[in-house]
Amino acid sequence: MLLFYIDESGTGLGDTRTPFFVLAAVAIHVHDWQTVDVQITSLKRRLISWAKPEDFEIKGRDMRRGEKFFKGQNWSMRARAIDNVAQLIAELPCQVFAVQVDKRDLPDYIGSDSDLYRLTFWRLLEEIESELEYRDQPGMLMVDMRSDMHSSVQDRRLVDAYREWAASHGGRTHLVELPWFGFSAFYAGLQLADFAAYLIDFVANEITRPRRSAELQAAFVRIREKVHLVRIP
Repeated sequence: MLLFYIDESGTGLGDTRTPFFVLAAVAIHVHDWQTVDVQITSLKRRLISWAKPEDFEIKGRDMRRGEKFFKGQNWSMRARAIDNVAQLIAELPCQVFAVQVDKRDLPDYIGSDSDLYRLTFWRLLEEIESELEYRDQPGMLMVDMRSDMHSSVQDRRLVDAYREWAASHGGRTHLVELPWFGFSAFYAGLQLADFAAYLIDFVANEITRPRRSAELQAAFVRIREKVHLVRIP
């Protein structure tokens, strides 16, 4: 069985500061789950030695901006931490499936954040289902319940979107159960999904606003071979 941990980066339709929305899923085989968890926990202890690993999250945005538990670190320390996370992803037994939507070039009937999320989610589900079919294995979904794009009400909309997608496949899918929701600080896979989605979004925005640091570009290069990226449109 494959476990798919899903998180997003970017902003909704009404926010014109960034043109992209990204949804990423980190796939980890159930037999490799403990290995990944141990490695991420060990890395978190090295990054913030004075806190328990469950006290904070590996989040690309916090690390780049020096926010929350990374607030007291200078850029050199944070850049090294970003590189360490990227290097670990490159070494871990995992894959990244991601969908990147260019909000500037969508049809008018995609008129709300719910529409945007559903469109992106359905496309990601297609990639996940294709991978599970290729491997002839079942899979499960874990979604960050504290993501910016959805509240508890919108989590219900995500479940409804999943049911609609499954129904469009005649209920025949390799995915088991409905999506599960979890706090990202507790799940290594969700933190990796956040980090991967953030890097993918950052690199895309770098093209339109080439004024940011090269360290994140280099971090993305480290994980690039692990990433299967689909763009809409």
